[in-house]
Amino acid sequence: MMFDHRIDDLLKENNITVAFLDDLDSKGLYIPEKKTIILKSELSKEEQILVLLHELGHILHDDDVPGSYVDYRVPHSKMEHQANIFMLRELLHQYILTNNADPEDINCVAFLESEKLPLSLEDSVKQILSDGVTA
Repeated sequence: MMFDHRIDDLLKENNITVAFLDDLDSKGLYIPEKKTIILKSELSKEEQILVLLHELGHILHDDDVPGSYVDYRVPHSKMEHQANIFMLRELLHQYILTNNADPEDINCVAFLESEKLPLSLEDSVKQILSDGVTA
């Protein structure tokens, strides 16, 4: 399955399968026992990439947060935040490469709008850019 070279590499490195389901209640979810990310089949290609990056963020970083995703609100919130940060880092990396952009010149709102992401992620984008994103 071809999404994006970086995503395909991450899926392969982590032995993750992607499947599609017509009547999924959410845009996507990860089933650890099956090492499978399920995507809602109606998603556009762009939405598939966003959801895959978000779910890969969970796969790669949820173990860094003590507690359970489903049992406690604080770990759940931290895990969601980390998954979003992973997604944003990957998207910013690609944005910099594609647009030959200097990270200091990136307009956070324009970036979020170009990726069709909520403006509520602006502070996270600013933090990632101030921490340093490399192309």
